[in-house]
Order: sequence, then structure tokens, then C-alpha cells
Amino acid sequence: MLKYIMSTRLRQRVFMGIAGCFVVFILGYYVLEYISTMEDPPLGNTVYILIGSALVFSSVIGVLMIIKYLYDYKKQQERRDRRRKKHKLFYLKDQKKETDSD
Repeated sequence: MLKYIMSTRLRQRVFMGIAGCFVVFILGYYVLEYISTMEDPPLGNTVYILIGSALVFSSVIGVLMIIKYLYDYKKQQERRDRRRKKHKLFYLKDQKKETDSD
């Protein structure tokens, strides 16, 4: 599964990552809002509050890291293009043609 994800295009990987973060966010929100407010949950309210908060926080951090990766990737591409433009190949003029025309 991991090989398939890494072999896909950048935009598809980003979409899958953001979709995964969205699912984790919804799960964390559910745990935080509904399970932790129950009257007597199995492990206690504090555990579910911590788990829900951690899931929500990690999903937000995941989205921010994906956006940062995209921004850095675009900047890196721009730097490569600028380097290529600086070092264009050029050919010297043929001196025989210049001397013949003089």
C-alpha cells in the first residue's frame, strides 16, 4: 500500500493525506465531544478528552505539514529553474565564416 501511495503523483498524495487528516479530525472530534461527555465512559472522561484532543491536534498539524511540504516543493522547483536559466549553454561563433565575410 505504501509503495502505491509513493508512486502516485504529488497532487494525489496530498489529496490522500488531507483526506486522512480529515478522517482523524472527525474521529477526534467525535471522541472529544460525544464520548468524553458521557456520564460514565469505560476509561473515564479524562482519557477520552486527552485522546480526542490529541487526534484533533495531530490532524491539524498534519494538514499544516502537508501545506508546508507543497510550498517547499514549489520553491525548490523554482530554484532549480532559476539555476538552469543562469547556466544556459551557448556556442561560440565559427571563426571561419567571420573571416570569409571580411
